Parts: sequence; C-alpha cells; structure tokens
Amino acid sequence: MDKNQLLELRGKIVEKTQQLALTSEASPADRLQVLLGIIRSGAATIEVFSKAYELTESIEADDVKLSSLIDLLYEVDAQLSNEESEVQPESPAETQPPQQNEGEN
Repeated sequence: MDKNQLLELRGKIVEKTQQLALTSEASPADRLQVLLGIIRSGAATIEVFSKAYELTESIEADDVKLSSLIDLLYEVDAQLSNEESEVQPESPAETQPPQQNEGEN
C-alpha cells in the first residue's frame, strides 16, 4: 500500500468516525474521547471543537467534566499554537547569523 492509498483510507476513517461521534447516541464522555482523538489527529474542524465543548458541558460528574475541559483546553491551545507557527514567517534576524560590526573581533 502506498502513501496516497493510506491517506485516502485515513480520510475515509476520519470522516466516518467524525460523523458517528457528532450524531451517535453513545455517552457524551465516549463521544468526547473520540472527538479528542480526531482533534489530536489534526483533522478537526470548528464543528468538531464546538461539539467537543458541547459534550463536555453535558457531562454531569464534576471530576469527569473538569478533566474533559482541561483536555479540550490543551487541544485548543495546541491548535492555536500550530496555527501561529504556520502563519508567522521567521524574521530575517532569526534566520541569519549575527553580523559583526567593522572593528569587532
């Protein structure tokens, strides 16, 4: 199997998993774990993030809700960090060695 075939299969798996996690009757905690997996895979949309938050809010046990909120917060922060690093090009000062002024050794 080559890379393109695997990527195509991955896309199908993500699509089906996301569809089920968004619409199934499984418990909110179970669905949330699936959505967090999709988020970690890098294949999440804003709909997935929003549904993950909605599911977290619907969890009744405070300890599970707290843990789930923290997990989701980490994933949102990671996504923001990834987007910032992709958007911000390195400045020339970061990519070039420091220059010496004439007369300095």
